[in-house]
Amino acid sequence: MTAQLTRLLLILLASTSLVACVRLSDAEAQIEARDYEKAYSRMALLAKFGDPRAQNRLGWMLENGYGTNRNLAEAAKWYREAAIRGFASAQNNLGILYREGRGVPKDLVEAAQWFEKAAEAKHPEGMNNLGVLYDHGEGVPENNAVAVELFTQAAQGGVTRAKTNLGVMYRNGEGIPQDLAKARSLFEEGASENGYRSMTNLGVMLLRGEGGATDPTRAAELFRKAAIGGEPQAAYNLAVMLRDDDPPEAYVWANIAASYKVAEAIELRREIEMKLAAVDIKKAQQRSSELTKRQK
Repeated sequence: MTAQLTRLLLILLASTSLVACVRLSDAEAQIEARDYEKAYSRMALLAKFGDPRAQNRLGWMLENGYGTNRNLAEAAKWYREAAIRGFASAQNNLGILYREGRGVPKDLVEAAQWFEKAAEAKHPEGMNNLGVLYDHGEGVPENNAVAVELFTQAAQGGVTRAKTNLGVMYRNGEGIPQDLAKARSLFEEGASENGYRSMTNLGVMLLRGEGGATDPTRAAELFRKAAIGGEPQAAYNLAVMLRDDDPPEAYVWANIAASYKVAEAIELRREIEMKLAAVDIKKAQQRSSELTKRQK
């Protein structure tokens, strides 16, 4: 064996030893401890050596700016590396970027293809996201029955948003016979898991007495909690409930909903504003700002 070959083997063995010393569990522990810079360095090393779990996690760190500058194009690159290796979470993450046009050109067909791969691997969030595309006819032909099937599987997999989506299908009778009691039950389940859209939809059903008894008090509580969590439709619904009995408070929530460009909220805010004194408007606007900051 030549000296050159011996040196090559030694270098290779040294590299193998180095990688073996860097463990994914250590990097994850650093993320848990919010030591993002060290976690990023470890994830980057593991990702470069082809670990799809690290590649997916590195994409997540780049997408959100943890331990490094936010870089959506680079995030997409690492998601793709892991997705090509069959890692379902990365396939789902890459699909989201294509659906939203972040870091890559918006491409609903490409998004559907990646969600399909994730769904084939029984990835619950991938199934839910593919269901949304079938429900809206985005990147795939609209098919409510397929959407219901995917939402059902994703809900069984524990995805709160899928429970909300499936509840909407039952409430509207889309892709499945209408069943208001079932819809209400699904929204209850989603609300218990802090699903703000489930809370909002359940509040509407409670107000209207759909699928069970009416309960305006609880509806208002649900709208308030969901609105504080950042759900604009809940803020608007709460404003509607309060506009006659408590115009200043109604203005607070209409103002928050209007900041999300909810057209009805903009009109409602204008309507309430005409009933308030300038000092009350100023106080309500200040409170709206304070509540909005809590959401971030």
